[in-house]
Amino acid sequence: MRSVVYAATFIDEADAIAARVETLFGVARADKFRDDLERFCEALAETPSRGKTDHGYPTTLLGVVFEHNWIFFRLDDEAAQFIHIVQSRRLKAAIRF
Repeated sequence: MRSVVYAATFIDEADAIAARVETLFGVARADKFRDDLERFCEALAETPSRGKTDHGYPTTLLGVVFEHNWIFFRLDDEAAQFIHIVQSRRLKAAIRF
């Protein structure tokens, strides 16, 4: 079983998205977002064939869509390292990896 590791950047970006969800839809929906995100990342860690590199973002990290966001991560035999989560509506050129 791979461990799940969240980079500080991922945590900060997820918190910012959850804060926006809370502002727009309330605390219950923000809590659901956080819970669903955690479950999704745990499941993704156990599914090695997920993710793609031809996502159009300037990075070689694997990417996968979660709700209206892209999750970028590294995967090896030991761990799934979640590096970034970005809103898909942001300009790709504005995102720094």
